[in-house]
Amino acid sequence: MDVHEPHATLTEANARRAMLTACDSSGLTQPRNAKLLRLGENALFALPEAGVVVRVARSTEMAEKVAKELAVARWLARHGFPSVHPTDAPQPVEADGRLVTFWEYVPDSAPPTSPNLLAALLRDLHALPDPDFPLPVLNPFPIMRRRLEVASGVKREDVRFLSDACDDAEADFRALVDSSPGHLIHGDAHRGNVLSNGHQALLIDYEAVAIGPRAWDLVPTAMAVDRFGLPSDEYADFSQTYGGDVTEWHGYSVLRTTRELGMTTWLMQIAQSGPAADEFTLRMESLRKGDLEQRWHAL
Repeated sequence: MDVHEPHATLTEANARRAMLTACDSSGLTQPRNAKLLRLGENALFALPEAGVVVRVARSTEMAEKVAKELAVARWLARHGFPSVHPTDAPQPVEADGRLVTFWEYVPDSAPPTSPNLLAALLRDLHALPDPDFPLPVLNPFPIMRRRLEVASGVKREDVRFLSDACDDAEADFRALVDSSPGHLIHGDAHRGNVLSNGHQALLIDYEAVAIGPRAWDLVPTAMAVDRFGLPSDEYADFSQTYGGDVTEWHGYSVLRTTRELGMTTWLMQIAQSGPAADEFTLRMESLRKGDLEQRWHAL
């Protein structure tokens, strides 16, 4: 098979190595029992006994983004917004060419099943004032192109198709963002980024926080009706709780196209085998056909 080879990859093994090095330099004990929670753009490891989640960023080139995550989390905490806080440890820590940060651990619990919790969090987030420190303008294309540049174990023809699709989508996206009011947005708002600490829902993951149209945060739930089988009545409740239906906005289709490219290039990073590879193939087929109703599967 003709594949695109990597320049650098984030794997569980090299992420764990960076995590162990950073924990050692920060005085955290018993990190060898750390459980991998997530592997994608970053790697997240849970250290329940220490009450810490360790987040390993892909490379030191993400320094500005990591600094933004920490600043946003501290700002949200000052405003009393339900969020996850970084620990007091000096951070970020550079380890094995990666940047490592430390966050409070929220014990595992059943993920919220109702999108209404997300709707309420987004409604309250969007009601906050814009932060008093600079944030980037929403632009998901650089990270998509970076993923494509280092793509590993996927067909070159798929990489080329996604690259061309990004070229086709970017001009419309930029025009829409430039012509729309820009405010604080989460940037990656889906139910997987909502945790429950037992009595309160928390909005987590501030990597994609930016200034942009608030509609961007609503698109993942709207498109979930077609792509992931979200019942239409649950989406209606989501829209009512938030206070509006993003599918009625003139820019919805542009944002949805961009979002789907982002979701597919994210999946591409782990699509070398198994269920992820099968799902990547399915998504590529639907994108090539322009099929907006093909059911996708969350991984």
